[in-house]
Amino acid sequence: MSSRFRLGIVLRLREMAEETARIELGHALDAHHHAVAGVQAAQLRAGQELHWLSDLQGGTSDGGALQAAVFAVASAQRATVAAQERLGRATDGLFQARRLLADATRQREVVERLRDRFLAAERREREHQDTLAMAEIASTQHAVRVARNH
Repeated sequence: MSSRFRLGIVLRLREMAEETARIELGHALDAHHHAVAGVQAAQLRAGQELHWLSDLQGGTSDGGALQAAVFAVASAQRATVAAQERLGRATDGLFQARRLLADATRQREVVERLRDRFLAAERREREHQDTLAMAEIASTQHAVRVARNH
């Protein structure tokens, strides 16, 4: 199996790993967007519950409604904290996916550089062989001319 063939296989594997990392980054980005939307929704709900509680405190309302509003605010605040925690995990996942894509890209680029160096060395070797062959032909032709002239 030639080195060029092996480098081609390794390069294809690196390209596939990079594409997989790119797909995973897309999933992580989607998860992050959903987590941001979740935080925004939770904060909106918490704001609405606080507004409800505020309205009840300003007016004449019974204790049951006030207690329900307090529980609703507490629940909304817990939901906001949970949504923020999910956002934190999604952000960590996004950073990890970005790092993995960067690593996969670097690994592919390393193999591409190796392949390019190998191809350049192979080309130089062919050029050297061509030069040697041309020198041999020129030497033979010179020897034939010298032999004919004597």
